[in-house]
Amino acid sequence: MAVIVTTFNSEKFIKDAIDSVLNQTKNPEEIIVVDNGSSDSTESLVREYGIRFESQTTGQVGESRNLGIKKSESRIIKFLDADDLLEPDALENLYNAHLSSPSELIYGKMLNFMDPTISDSKPESFLHMQTPFHTMTVLSALTPRELFLKYGLPEQDNHSWNRWYIKAQSKGLAVLRIDAVIGKRRIHKQNISHDAAAKAEMFKWIALKMEIKNEN
Repeated sequence: MAVIVTTFNSEKFIKDAIDSVLNQTKNPEEIIVVDNGSSDSTESLVREYGIRFESQTTGQVGESRNLGIKKSESRIIKFLDADDLLEPDALENLYNAHLSSPSELIYGKMLNFMDPTISDSKPESFLHMQTPFHTMTVLSALTPRELFLKYGLPEQDNHSWNRWYIKAQSKGLAVLRIDAVIGKRRIHKQNISHDAAAKAEMFKWIALKMEIKNEN
């Protein structure tokens, strides 16, 4: 199994993310950090761990994930954004479910948590929730490499994962949802889900679902 950690100016969070990977009950065979052209100390912090570091500046987070897929040798891929955290038994729970199920993609629950820079009394994200919940994101999912051979790679932009998932589902992607909490998503002021592009992307997902439904 490979854990691919994507970064961009992540010096505030990267050590927490890497530590959450290193402290797993099931150790990954590969840990690859893929950076999107950071100008802060992200690279030097990663290299302190002796972890493999790759860099690209031609795309956004989608391109970083795709580069991680290409650079890794493992059959199973787990993505992690640098501002998020894995639960200690995340890899073990996902992998065991993968072994025991014929489903192609496995995902579990995630939990949002507020970064200290944001006041709990005034959460700045409509996604802030107090309890774990199911949602199919890169944080909650485990993806065998064969899925990208079968359904193609996601596009290289910041919001390509959901479009890839919707299209793959329309082509018959078999999905298993498990009850385990896989990770914690950090809510902070730099979340890309807060920007105008993310809000516009939501309407694109709705339109894509309607288009696929009409085609079928």
